Amino acid sequence: MDIRKHVGRNVRRLRLGRRISQEVLALESDIDRTYMSGIERGISNPSVVLLSRLAKVLRVTVADLVTPSAEKEPAPKNLPRGRNVSQRGRKTKSRRK
Repeated sequence: MDIRKHVGRNVRRLRLGRRISQEVLALESDIDRTYMSGIERGISNPSVVLLSRLAKVLRVTVADLVTPSAEKEPAPKNLPRGRNVSQRGRKTKSRRK
């Protein structure tokens, strides 16, 4: 498996284990949420400096992010969507009385 996939899987597993949204992790790591999504999907190639910031926010070492996890480990489940997360950015229809 590609190292980017390992990093992405580890970031996602650790983030969900701490019940942090992608948006919060991205904000605290000073990157865009879409870039965070790319990291977790194994598409983006984060720098060592960024891995260090992610590790600090997740309270782990950089080695924890780059070490391959068990291949047969199931993918973590998504966090439940909260009202603020699911409603943000949506336009609602005006109610007619």
